[in-house]
Amino acid sequence: MDKRSERPGRLWLDLLHRFLDANGGKMNGKLLLAIVVVALVVIVGFVAFRLVLVDMILTLRDSR
Repeated sequence: MDKRSERPGRLWLDLLHRFLDANGGKMNGKLLLAIVVVALVVIVGFVAFRLVLVDMILTLRDSR
């Protein structure tokens, strides 16, 4: 079976399994906390960027 025909979420599971195998099958709490913190920072940054972008667009529209 071709790897491209598999579901896209399967890639993330494969990467997680490879990471756990490389780490001896263990994931400590610090690493999990770091992953969660990085994910939250990325999400908050994306939302802030979108809000600033929408505010700029609305300001340009009002100036005409």
